[in-house]
Amino acid sequence: MRYYLLVGTIAALAAAWSGGWIYIADQMRAEIQRLAKQKTQGQELTYRDMEITGFPFRVQVNMSKPRIVVRGGPLPFSWETDQIKAVGHSWQPRHILFDLTGQHQLAVNVGRQWRKLILQNGAAMASVETAADGKLEQLSLNINKPWLRYRGVSVLRGARLQFHARPAPGQSNGMDLALRADALEVIEGALPAGLINMPRTARLVDLQATATGLPEGAFTAGQLGRWRDDGGTLEITAFRAQWGDMEIYVTGSLALDNEMRPIGALTARIKGHDELLDMLVVGGMMKKNAAAAARAVLGLLAAAGGGVLSVPVRLQDGQLFLGPAPVARLGPLLQNNAERD
Repeated sequence: MRYYLLVGTIAALAAAWSGGWIYIADQMRAEIQRLAKQKTQGQELTYRDMEITGFPFRVQVNMSKPRIVVRGGPLPFSWETDQIKAVGHSWQPRHILFDLTGQHQLAVNVGRQWRKLILQNGAAMASVETAADGKLEQLSLNINKPWLRYRGVSVLRGARLQFHARPAPGQSNGMDLALRADALEVIEGALPAGLINMPRTARLVDLQATATGLPEGAFTAGQLGRWRDDGGTLEITAFRAQWGDMEIYVTGSLALDNEMRPIGALTARIKGHDELLDMLVVGGMMKKNAAAAARAVLGLLAAAGGGVLSVPVRLQDGQLFLGPAPVARLGPLLQNNAERD
């Protein structure tokens, strides 16, 4: 009798587990199909085939030829790839892992022209965690050996690229952001003629920041202006860059002015500021005579700091100041008036 009870209990549990797995798989399939059918002027999801596997412990979505188009926002784009895998677990359905290994075709609308890019990478994973109401709790992206091409020509390579985002603790509309790139190299043929002699490899680019005052839902170009008007800021906890012989460490706060130009107050420590001035000159952001004047003033300040330039940084009225020296002109973040949307 006990044997039959045990067998019956195991069979009931197996049936319940199977039923739960099938329910979750059906819900996931229905949600993806709903998104694919819900085509709007702003966004679109398409795919060729979809298969859901992984029973009994995982729910894995295998999708061929997925494509996403986002036409609104500050930077319209499209993305497509040959194959993508998404994996969740029955006991943790709101945490999804995406396998992004392989080649991705990207198109970005810049100046009303679509620029097509190809991103080839090694092992790449994305992790998305959401709350019960569907809001993002954490997003992580880890890409090994990213390789970017434009018009068939290599543009950028790197050893590793990481990105993380999560709601800022204690803020209703804030988001913590982290971005890190290791051994990022701009391919020589991709550089403008004036920049050929500049260092092409950034050993490290590391940003940790918090965006405050973000609007609810999708972030469109029109909302960028409202974000500015409502007092939205980018609080830079730490920015580090090691590029050539130059090392930079920056903290502070940034926002946008009435002409959509960056404004803010920062504090910077710079080793190798001469190289930074050279880059600004060859990049057309600073004239040679202005660079010579800035070099004299900043050289004295760096000498007093043992070779490291420690200065306040101001972005105001379309100009960038290192200490007392104006070093670059700043244009609007969006050339087209974003507030018209």
